[in-house]
Amino acid sequence: MHRRLIVALSILLAGCNLRGVEAGPGGTPAADLAATRQSLTPMGEMLLVRVNHDRDVLGLPALTPSQALDQVAGLRAEDMLARGYVGPNVPGDASVPAQDLMTVAGYVGRLGELTYEHIGPLDSLVDASVGAWIASDAHRALLLDTRYKFTGVGMVGEGERWIVALVFAEQGP
Repeated sequence: MHRRLIVALSILLAGCNLRGVEAGPGGTPAADLAATRQSLTPMGEMLLVRVNHDRDVLGLPALTPSQALDQVAGLRAEDMLARGYVGPNVPGDASVPAQDLMTVAGYVGRLGELTYEHIGPLDSLVDASVGAWIASDAHRALLLDTRYKFTGVGMVGEGERWIVALVFAEQGP
């Protein structure tokens, strides 16, 4: 665990670039994945608007966006795309979980993460990801948990394969 926290800290201090990931799928340089993630910022904002709208309809408080959590979610999405997995971690792998990255960024209390792999056009990404989370009892419970106050969105993809990571924190720095 100690080594993973050191890795997480070095990732955050290095400007949120994944170390050890030289290239993504198809040889895409990791720096290009970060650029792709940045260009998806409006989609991330749309996703947060949709999540907060769904929470509002149910009388729940809105989640507050956090740039630090956006960076954590972006790192998680980049790692999943580059290494070909979706979820909290690769079985048998020492990847850095979102909770470790959030803790290093100063977030404490209850921490959570939702991930989604979208195969299809980018214009259906928001509806598909939120729809899938709402359709799952466990994911819906996390999405609507009122103990969470802060959130960050990360998206990255290429072609018709997109990874979405949504992270939550109860208390900020």
